[in-house]
Amino acid sequence: MRNEVGVTIAAFFGVVALSSAGGAAHAQSQQSEKQFPSSFSQPAEAGYVAAGIPKMPNPPGPAPKHDITGAWAGPIKPTRDPMPPMTPAGEARFKLNKPEQVVHLAATNDTFSTSCDPLGFPRYLYNHAIESRGGMRFEPVQDRMLILMQYQRVWRDVWMDGRQLPKRVDARGFPDSRFYGYSVGHWDGDTTFVIDTDGMNDDSWLDENGHPKSKDAHIEERYTRLDQYTLQVTATLDDPTYYTKPWVFLKTTYYWMRAQDFQEVFCVPSQAIEYRNTLSLPADTGVGAAK
Repeated sequence: MRNEVGVTIAAFFGVVALSSAGGAAHAQSQQSEKQFPSSFSQPAEAGYVAAGIPKMPNPPGPAPKHDITGAWAGPIKPTRDPMPPMTPAGEARFKLNKPEQVVHLAATNDTFSTSCDPLGFPRYLYNHAIESRGGMRFEPVQDRMLILMQYQRVWRDVWMDGRQLPKRVDARGFPDSRFYGYSVGHWDGDTTFVIDTDGMNDDSWLDENGHPKSKDAHIEERYTRLDQYTLQVTATLDDPTYYTKPWVFLKTTYYWMRAQDFQEVFCVPSQAIEYRNTLSLPADTGVGAAK
């Protein structure tokens, strides 16, 4: 497994190293991209709903009430609404970010790509840092819902005991901001689980294009179980510091995992740094491999 993970990481960083350096960051911020890059929607084989995700028996059974427990694969063919204009503060912060889409790996300041820093929330929702699909498991425990992520084996606590989200972070008398923020959840009707999240730090980006989010950002996720095997997801960002209005930055579907078992997939810092120093950076700069 470790060898497989190492190969997967090498493949990811190889793709990063070969990515196009064309285009300006400002122009990118104005794109109203409705469909994510093609790596999300690989062609499905017969009997599969997407690459690597097998179809379940047809027709599926009805969605159980107040239950999304279990492991789900996705995101499947995610889309997003057009991004609204940024505020001046948002534009200024965006110009500081250097994703691999517009610069070579040698010049990026994406700390996930360079040293496997946490993807953070909500970037981890895309689950495509290494492969075009990922896994997410919901497990209810006392007073909360746990969300366990296949990639990097991280989890979120979604509290359901009536507590309130912090009104501020990183201020005297208030909690520290976090990569994955603070989350509370509730059911809206029989089949939709709603999560509200505040208190995220601004160290991680909103997405792989380098769009920022501020510590004032609020995110609402809605997970609607359409039937026994299908989970519809919508995530909305409200960040008045960086964006002029709220917007739906993710609409996608997750699908029931037949085996209900996660493959171990990590971004291993030592492997990522070794690959960057010995192969990717020399390829970007034209200098021989590091000794």
